[in-house]
Amino acid sequence: MAQSLRNLDSHDLTNPDIPLPPEPLARILREAVDQGATDIHVDTWGNHAVARYRIDGVARELDPLDLDQARRLINQVKVSAKLNIEATLQPLEGQFRWQQGEQVRDIRVTIIPEAPRNEAAHLRLLTRPEDWRHMEQLGMRPEQLATVRGVMQRPHGLVLVAGPTGSGKTTTLYALTELEDLRHLIAASIEDPIEFDLPYVRQLEVDKRHGITMREGLRTLLRMDADLLMVGEIRDGESAIVAAQAALAGRLVLATIHARDAASVISTMRHLGVPPYVLASSLRMVIAQTLVRKLCGECTAAYSTRNAERKLFEQARLPVPDTVRVAKGCSPCGQTGFKGRTGVFQVAVFDESHGAWLADGPPEHEVRERLVQEGTQSLNSEVLQRAADGTISLSEAARVVGAAGNGPGTAIEQKV
Repeated sequence: MAQSLRNLDSHDLTNPDIPLPPEPLARILREAVDQGATDIHVDTWGNHAVARYRIDGVARELDPLDLDQARRLINQVKVSAKLNIEATLQPLEGQFRWQQGEQVRDIRVTIIPEAPRNEAAHLRLLTRPEDWRHMEQLGMRPEQLATVRGVMQRPHGLVLVAGPTGSGKTTTLYALTELEDLRHLIAASIEDPIEFDLPYVRQLEVDKRHGITMREGLRTLLRMDADLLMVGEIRDGESAIVAAQAALAGRLVLATIHARDAASVISTMRHLGVPPYVLASSLRMVIAQTLVRKLCGECTAAYSTRNAERKLFEQARLPVPDTVRVAKGCSPCGQTGFKGRTGVFQVAVFDESHGAWLADGPPEHEVRERLVQEGTQSLNSEVLQRAADGTISLSEAARVVGAAGNGPGTAIEQKV
């Protein structure tokens, strides 16, 4: 798949202000960007080593490299990120910027020691804000986007973006700021870490060594007359309570949280200690999301929907498509049948009509049922809808829905 790491040719970086990474790091970065990778992983064990890209959510191995090459590569990463090259017995974190022509990536680095004397490295390739800071690019259906725009016009309330790790929550959080005229608002964020510079936003980074925790940082920002607050991730009870109370006090609060859908967000916030009456009065919207692999546009094939598959759509209360599409594989998609990813979203709005009901602390299954009755499709149904319209394969829907932990994931996998 990748060219050999042993071929250490020259490279052409045009911006003299950005240090040029040495080979083979430069080659790996070029290939990763060209192939749309989001992450690079380098692992060592014994006398062996491997480098892998994560493309469309799946790890793919590069050509083999030996232990000496891996160590050289990791040292080059350390130098580029201005880390201590002699520090091999402790975790290291840093960041550097890479550019080739008009391609620019900020790269977040994590390096950990591996017993007995090796190291492993992870490089996260961050997409520039100008490449994604538009809600239309996330993958929402038009009616969902209209709903989000309507809620964001309100000057206060709590908006939570939910999903598992790697589902694009931070991207959505940043994109939501596009819907606000930040020139006329005082906006602030607390993040761990800060991934991009946002114009007109006071960005505070968590730094536990200097006493800046998510909780304390949020409390500090509340004293700075902010109209809009962004919380990189709600992880503990006090942060959850402070964020909800800030929304009650007339601020617009945008935050991410680990939860699989809108109903489980309610349960998670209550579990973190937010009183039901506070949550009922502050919560305005939950955007639950996941990422799915899109079918390659060059090599997909259609087949007639089978009876078992028809039942899946019927159970999800969706129109049954006459055909669904399957991944085949070709050269442009690396023989995988997939190319690129898109978000799938559940957008649930909570207004005055939900207040007394949420204040009573309804169980999760009841919240889920009421949302469906009010016309909010479950996240699993949204994923199946993408299979129905040919954006993804039914096997991809099975993979994602099964990982979601509720709904017909197992049944799909058995029957596709």
